[in-house]
Amino acid sequence: MAPKTLFSRDDIINSAFKIVKKSGFRDFSARRVADEMNASTAPVYSCFSSMDELKTAVLQKAEELMLEYTMNPYTKSVFLNMGTGLVLFSQENRELFRALLLESGETRVLFDNFIKILVKELDRDELIALLPKKDRKDVMNRMMIFTHGFASLVCVGLHDEVSKKEAIKIMYDMGRDVIESALAKAGIKQSLTEQQNAFRN
Repeated sequence: MAPKTLFSRDDIINSAFKIVKKSGFRDFSARRVADEMNASTAPVYSCFSSMDELKTAVLQKAEELMLEYTMNPYTKSVFLNMGTGLVLFSQENRELFRALLLESGETRVLFDNFIKILVKELDRDELIALLPKKDRKDVMNRMMIFTHGFASLVCVGLHDEVSKKEAIKIMYDMGRDVIESALAKAGIKQSLTEQQNAFRN
């Protein structure tokens, strides 16, 4: 008799993640996950109390991937990397972007955590570090409004796909307006143009 195949919690999450990455949560079920693993549904229900619990684990994994994109050093600017990363994530992981940022109110807590991490990361940015702490969150909010909107258009196909270089250029143009406005408001006489090398590859 062949030995029974054992599946870990991570095995199940990874299989569920593959499904969601490809087709979202539209047909998300224990049967689909089991089929992905070539198993019965027993391992799914033995590791997770409900499909909602598994869904949460998949969303957390998706958030971790999105965070990797925003932390990737596309340029020398932490601020610019965040926006560029979110746009590229939306383009290369459309279903995950939809699940995280377009379709479910369940992800609010995850998104709040995501923003907290990015705000903390902004302290490493050469230009943002010049701003008083109270102004940094405002810069982040303005960046997210623009970037989320643009990334959503790319995700749903209402904007042409962009290359990494094009995404960086779009984020640079937006960042220049946001940062120079914040610097001026804080009474700091320094323009993005003077620091533009930080925003280049």
